[in-house]
Amino acid sequence: MNSRSKSQTIAFVVLLAAAVVLIAGGVFGVINRTSDSGEQMLSDMRLTALLTTAGEGSKEALVEAEIEAAREAARAAGGGLSEIREAVAAAEEEARARVENLTIEVDLDTVDTSALVPAVEEMLAAQRALGVQTDADEAAYAEQMLAQMPDETTAAEEEILESAPTDAESAMDMDMSEDEMMLEEEEPEVDMSGFVATEEMNALSAVVDEKFAALCDALQGVSPELSDEALETLRPTIESLIYQRGDTYETQYDRLSAYGTAGFVSWVTRYGDDLITVGVALTLVAVMVLFAKPLLKALGIPRMIISCFFLLMCVLAVIYDLSLTTLLSNTVVRMAMNSILVLAMLPGIQCGIGLNLGLPLGIVGGLLGGLMCIEFGFSGLPGFLFAIVTGCLIAALVGMAYGVLLNRLKGSEMSVTTYVGYSVISLMCIAWLLLPFQSDKLRWPLGNGLRATLTLDGAYRHILNDFLAFDIGSFTVPTGLLLFMALCCFLMWLFSRSKTGVAMQAVGNNPRFAEATGISVNRMRIIGTTLSTILGAVGIIVYSQSYGFMQLYTAPRQMGFIAASAILIGGASVSRAKISHVIIGAFLFQGVLTLGMPVANVLVPQSTISETMRILISNGIILYALTKAGGGSRG
Repeated sequence: MNSRSKSQTIAFVVLLAAAVVLIAGGVFGVINRTSDSGEQMLSDMRLTALLTTAGEGSKEALVEAEIEAAREAARAAGGGLSEIREAVAAAEEEARARVENLTIEVDLDTVDTSALVPAVEEMLAAQRALGVQTDADEAAYAEQMLAQMPDETTAAEEEILESAPTDAESAMDMDMSEDEMMLEEEEPEVDMSGFVATEEMNALSAVVDEKFAALCDALQGVSPELSDEALETLRPTIESLIYQRGDTYETQYDRLSAYGTAGFVSWVTRYGDDLITVGVALTLVAVMVLFAKPLLKALGIPRMIISCFFLLMCVLAVIYDLSLTTLLSNTVVRMAMNSILVLAMLPGIQCGIGLNLGLPLGIVGGLLGGLMCIEFGFSGLPGFLFAIVTGCLIAALVGMAYGVLLNRLKGSEMSVTTYVGYSVISLMCIAWLLLPFQSDKLRWPLGNGLRATLTLDGAYRHILNDFLAFDIGSFTVPTGLLLFMALCCFLMWLFSRSKTGVAMQAVGNNPRFAEATGISVNRMRIIGTTLSTILGAVGIIVYSQSYGFMQLYTAPRQMGFIAASAILIGGASVSRAKISHVIIGAFLFQGVLTLGMPVANVLVPQSTISETMRILISNGIILYALTKAGGGSRG
């Protein structure tokens, strides 16, 4: 039976028609950029900008001429300094009032540009050649300087490690901005103050001077009153109008449009890619309107809202010229590096303890495994495996004791897990100061205790991220990281279909019925809690190798809440969850954060709105979970 209303169908048709128009216009615009028509539009805008600038320069030249004439007349009349100043001031005021009423209207159809057009094109070619040569020479100089500063780079990294924060907002927070999370990826800054122009650059600069002189002659042919002094003053403006390093069609259009555009077609050409993006978004909206009821039934309102918000962020990223492919690549990396921590929530929900907000127990086990790896000098894949095995053993022992505790406090799991999660972090803040690790890589150079931030260089940094990784344009596919995520999900899927896994899920769904059928409820709850804790240990090791650092003290305190947020966004409830909820939730949660914060910073620059958005998203989903505690699942 067709449940779609007439209004739904009408809205679908209208939205789809608008999307088709936008996409068609966008395709035309993108194609037109590389055509002769598109180049002619930019050329006309460039000429208009130059003639307008020359006209303003002519007005200024007239004022200067009036001032100089008044000065000479006052001197010829034998006036003193005060008389000359008064005459100059009066002449300047009169001249500026006269030229202010002169309007500059540039009509390329009535202006003879036969000499100006080739002069501008030659100047453009000369500036481009100089820009390309400058980029190449500066890159070579920077590479040379980098090769000579390994000790400085090490010192800079040491300073970062020693000055790292130790509070809950430190970089181990999974919802930090991408720039902060990937700090270790940034190239070290190179001091370019010692760079000297090469012979090739000087030769091309001389060519630019020659072409500028020819351009000045052409401009004076159009505006004879334009003096050489005025043109020399206007040179930086003229050169910036013609070419700037890193120019694209969009940047040229935006710079020149202040002086006049070539009409609607030029606007479509400039915003062609944005029109395509909006058209695709409207198409998705149209489909969502047409299938609103089935989508709501399958996804639920929360996931629909988050998905729409994610799509909105994608559209805004394109509109504001952010690299969408780079942001999506970062989203995939962040999803994969966080997915095991989110997966750790699954056995806890399935066994009946609900959201395991005591996940920091497992995280501490994983951190201890990583510390032992560095202490004993393991590196590469053996070091990574050693950290996982050691962390899992510690987490298994702690997890079993944790499961026994939860069995004794049935019905208060949410409160107990929250308390345990916070308590273990507070206790470990003391332990990190007392544990007898001896490696210089782990301990503070002065005083007692372990560093707050520990680099994984020389251990297992990016061991998964770099394995079989490849690039598709600016999109990097972390093959090894995705394969490990898939392996963990597959193993969890196999376990959930084993006899023990089915029994554990039966306990989570209906403990009284499970007990009546002979299943040991307490035993299944301990198994689920232990498995959740072990996955927490594996998750933090995977997260750390991708991040490039381990962070101790209070850094992991919020991770249980954030993992719970992600799985709830994916469609899980506090009583039922599936692996699909883990994958969808990790992607949506990290995608919204990865795209939302850069977009927010563009919308409101130099503000803390991105941090506000981070807090609203993560804590808002937890609030939603608490309101739904005890509710059913959507499947």
